[in-house]
Amino acid sequence: MAPSNSKRKRGGDSDEEEASFGKQILPVANLPLDFEGEPVDGLQYLFTVRRDAQRLPGFTRVQNPFSAPEPALPQPSGSRQSGGHPAIPSEEWCIVLETRFQNLRANLNQPTSHIGPREEPGRRLMPDKKERDLWWAFLEGKRPGQGLRAWADEPEQEEPTQVIIYESSLLNDEGEVEEVLKPDPSELLPTPSGTPAPSDSPDSALDHEPVDSQPISIPREPSVRVLKCIDEPTALHLLMYFTHWINNHVQKSDQGVFPPRNSHARWIFALLSRVDTFVTADDMNLLRNLARACLALLRCLIERQLAPSTSKAAELPDAISKESCWIIISIIVHVWKQKDLWMDAESMLARFPVTPV
Repeated sequence: MAPSNSKRKRGGDSDEEEASFGKQILPVANLPLDFEGEPVDGLQYLFTVRRDAQRLPGFTRVQNPFSAPEPALPQPSGSRQSGGHPAIPSEEWCIVLETRFQNLRANLNQPTSHIGPREEPGRRLMPDKKERDLWWAFLEGKRPGQGLRAWADEPEQEEPTQVIIYESSLLNDEGEVEEVLKPDPSELLPTPSGTPAPSDSPDSALDHEPVDSQPISIPREPSVRVLKCIDEPTALHLLMYFTHWINNHVQKSDQGVFPPRNSHARWIFALLSRVDTFVTADDMNLLRNLARACLALLRCLIERQLAPSTSKAAELPDAISKESCWIIISIIVHVWKQKDLWMDAESMLARFPVTPV
């Protein structure tokens, strides 16, 4: 048995045929590859069979008799979000916005060395997250003389306002200011006929002068230094404040309560960059409420544009724009995958003409 086993092993090693056709057991005729004659015996027949099998492809395809041409898909050029209203941002624009927003968030989260002046002891950089009224005053840019102490990002200034006011009140009590402001009749220019001469009473002249009792406040802009100190819970808490302020403004738009500014939209944009992509259900509900509040504010802006009114919010020079509202809504919809909110936008826009607003 040993010789036969070794013979079979030597036979297997000397086999040069393709493995896919198995080992050659039956004898095959030794004919040229271009043999075209009729096989006369089994040896020639096996040769033609094996030669034709080697010429076949590895797989074959049968034409489907029931095939139909595939429908041509429309080219995605400025397609709208699940609706035809031109005011809704396009899918391509939202994708670009989402990509750039994600890059901004990644850059803000990178650890960097501290640059800039250190926070001085006793001066906070911003209010506590639970101080809602102070946060509104902080965003409005109110100075310390208006009932707020100085923040760490404001330069120290000397404020002798109270002393000056106190001294001027003493002068007014003694009547010295009126005596100084009283014009000399000999220095008055001649007036044409029909034009009354200036009155001798200084009170009448002072009454017509505009008195600015409210100091001008410049709204505060978000900075990298402040954003670095805001974590995700604080950012969500402040976004809840913005939702509250926007809803109150929408409900009392004729009174100008909590007028939203474009600087507020930039704050919302910056605070959203501090929120992670994966949030809890409660936090997601908070973001959805913010998007719905922006939709309600957008409706008020469109109504105000179609029917201008004399409300206080309409007179605000830097009032929040419709573009700012759409940016906030689009970020919440695409970054946190809340695309069903586009249905709310379609429902809101259905009452207006189908024109870009």
